[in-house]
Amino acid sequence: MICQEFTEDDIAYLPALEPEGWGDIRPRFSYFLKSDCCKPIKISENGQPVAVGTAIYHNDTVWLACIITHGEHRNKGLGSAITRNLIESVDRNRYPTIYLDATEFGYPVYLKQGFEVEGQYAHLRRAELVAEQHSIHIQPFSEQFREAAYAIDRMVSGEDRRGVMAEFLPEAFLYIDSNGHLQGVYLPTWSDGPVIAASDEAGFALILFRSATRPVAILPMGNTTGLKYLNEIGYDMYRTSRRMILGPRRVWHPERLYNRISGALG
Repeated sequence: MICQEFTEDDIAYLPALEPEGWGDIRPRFSYFLKSDCCKPIKISENGQPVAVGTAIYHNDTVWLACIITHGEHRNKGLGSAITRNLIESVDRNRYPTIYLDATEFGYPVYLKQGFEVEGQYAHLRRAELVAEQHSIHIQPFSEQFREAAYAIDRMVSGEDRRGVMAEFLPEAFLYIDSNGHLQGVYLPTWSDGPVIAASDEAGFALILFRSATRPVAILPMGNTTGLKYLNEIGYDMYRTSRRMILGPRRVWHPERLYNRISGALG
C-alpha cells in the first residue's frame, strides 16, 4: 500500500470518508494543507483517496490526527498502513513522544502499533446553550500576555505548542485575576475551543463563558472538578474516548484542562 502526499484536489472527495458524527472534515484538511506544522497523507484507489491521516508537529511532540478509512474499504489494513507511515515519517530523536485520541474503530489498530492508553476524555453536551455570563475578569487577548499564555499551556499539556497556538491567540479570551496575572485562556477559534487554566476559579468562569456558544464540552476524566461543574450547569456525558501515547510519558496536568483543543491536538 503506497502512501502519498494529500493534495488540494483530494479535498473534494472527503465527504465520502466522513465518519458519523464528525461533521465536515474538509476544513480540517484545508488547515492541514496550509499549516507548516502538518503533514497530511492518503492512500488512493482509482484516483480517489480511500484512507487519510495527518501528523501535527509541535516543538518536540507529534499528534496523529484524522486517520480515516472509507467505510467500504475497512478491514483491508489501510488504517494500519496510514498509521505506520505517519509514525515512520517522524524523527523519533527530535520528536520522541507521539499522541492520538482513539475512536472505537481506531483503538485496536493503534494498540497493534505500540500505543498505550494514557487516559480518557469525557464527551458531554447539553440540550440548550447557557445564557452568556461574562465575568469581570474575562477580557479579549492582549499582546502583553502572549508569553504567559504559552507558559500556562506548556504547564498543562507538558508540550510546547506555540507554533500552532500562535495563530489562534489573537481571538482568545483571557482570565486576569485581581492582581493582574493571567490565570486562564479560552481559544474559541482553535478547533473545539480549548480552555486552559491555572485554577478552578478561572476554569469555571471560562467554561461558563464558552457555554454560551458551545453545547458540547470535552475534557479529561482526570479533571473531576471540571466534570462536576459541567454537570451542575446541565451538561451530561454521552461517550468517552481514549488518549493514547507512543514513547516517553510526559508530566501534564489534565485537571487544568477544562476543554480540550480537539482529538487532533489533545
